[in-house]
Amino acid sequence: MKRFSVLLGLLTLIVLPVAAQTKGIAKDEKAIKSIALNFQDAWNRHDMKALAALVAEDVDFITVGGTWLKSRKDFEEHHAKLHGMPFKESVWTTKSTKVKFIKPDVAIAHVEWGMKGDKDPDGTSRQPRQGIFTWVVEKRKGMWLLIASQNTNIREPLPTK
Repeated sequence: MKRFSVLLGLLTLIVLPVAAQTKGIAKDEKAIKSIALNFQDAWNRHDMKALAALVAEDVDFITVGGTWLKSRKDFEEHHAKLHGMPFKESVWTTKSTKVKFIKPDVAIAHVEWGMKGDKDPDGTSRQPRQGIFTWVVEKRKGMWLLIASQNTNIREPLPTK
């Protein structure tokens, strides 16, 4: 009986931290996925302050057009300019977000997105399009922020799942 109690105690010491870690990962994954949903919300309200709040002060953000933005300030100014005209009527849809943890406080997220309603510089409406972000996110002072991003238009439609 004493052996059973010792074994049960050891199992408890192993299982409880693993359960807590799993719960923490699920909570962090949900928080990271909420960045993509908050991105969608801020984009569709054309609120560039709210959009910029999702990225770190020292973000490295490469736009779908290949512009390399190297700070939150650059990110906000660039997007504010675009939402003045070409993206003024655009609607962003976050289709899915996949998260892979590199460390407990660093993860890669692949965000599939769609957009409609944007225009070329001459005001001509563009066809709806879709793409994939690759984001590096980091937990800083308890908050997940986008620290690096690469955005890519998809030339061929994504297969349905």
